[in-house]
Amino acid sequence: ALPSPTVGGVATSTPAPTPTLSPAERKDISIEIQNGTGIPGEAAYLQGVLKTLGYSDIKVGNAENQDATKTTVTFGKSVPESIKKEITDKLEGVYKDVEVKTSSTQSVDVLIVSGLRKGATVKPSPTASPKASPTASPTASPSASPSPTPIPPL
Repeated sequence: ALPSPTVGGVATSTPAPTPTLSPAERKDISIEIQNGTGIPGEAAYLQGVLKTLGYSDIKVGNAENQDATKTTVTFGKSVPESIKKEITDKLEGVYKDVEVKTSSTQSVDVLIVSGLRKGATVKPSPTASPKASPTASPTASPSASPSPTPIPPL
């Protein structure tokens, strides 16, 4: 590949002033998202958010504890600073409280345990609970009145 023409030491072919990550860098990052809130779909939601950034190696699951209010992101030691910043910035845009850690022992590059999104409340009240209302069943049971008995002639 030919070097980009430079103007005053700055490559002219760079479209954005911010240091952009190459798709290959994102593709090589393995991410595991664990839903820590007990709210169904949180891990899948975040998976979608990160896919829009260009990450593709993303596994989702549930965390052991389902009462997290804080989102925790743990980066492996080998994760480039640019990736850490991009993911942390994205998480801080979505979640109330983000804690960043580093680990040299985890198997994935980025481990995220989701907490509450901005504007969310702890454990949403089960308004859409699947319980059937008890009023529906008695009407379906056969009535106790016997079938009409013929009236004996007088």
